[in-house]
Amino acid sequence: MLQVDPIIRQEKKELRKELIERLKSLDGAYRKEASEKMLNEIITQKDYLLAGTIFIYVGTEIEVDTSLIIKDALAKGKKVVVPKTIELGHMEACEIDSMEDLHPGRHGILEPENTLYRLEPDKIDVAFIPCVAYTGEGYRLGYGGGFYDRFLPRGKFKRILLAFGAMEVKKLPVDHFDEKVQGILTEKGYVEV
Repeated sequence: MLQVDPIIRQEKKELRKELIERLKSLDGAYRKEASEKMLNEIITQKDYLLAGTIFIYVGTEIEVDTSLIIKDALAKGKKVVVPKTIELGHMEACEIDSMEDLHPGRHGILEPENTLYRLEPDKIDVAFIPCVAYTGEGYRLGYGGGFYDRFLPRGKFKRILLAFGAMEVKKLPVDHFDEKVQGILTEKGYVEV
């Protein structure tokens, strides 16, 4: 169980509510164009090109459209693993062969139906991580379930945040278990942190 600072938890909760509304208010055309720009950037990015196995979240309608990246990776013969919710705060990485392997899960997010093709995190080369908002230093604010806080420490893979540039903030409350990503990809380009 994560030892959470109650003050930081409350700060995150209040900020998350505000920033989710901001994320929801982003124009659909902006989201589509930004997602396409991220795909065009990622297909030239060294970590992606060299990766044999990628972990990537399946974006919802308010997030980056990761289906573009998933389809590209599968077409290039990469092993693609996506999150599968096991229980509250716990997810596993499961391999897919196509977008048709995905079905609405516990939270309405597309995921594999079962854990038959579960992959240990130490087999992942690069992981593309979601967020509600992020800082230029590489900290992220998630949705509050703790899924990534528990998953990320289990592997030594490169962590790259996929985010809309409009969701960058100057500062976020950070708890002792919050891990930075090593790269940030937005429609503005890729930056190592």
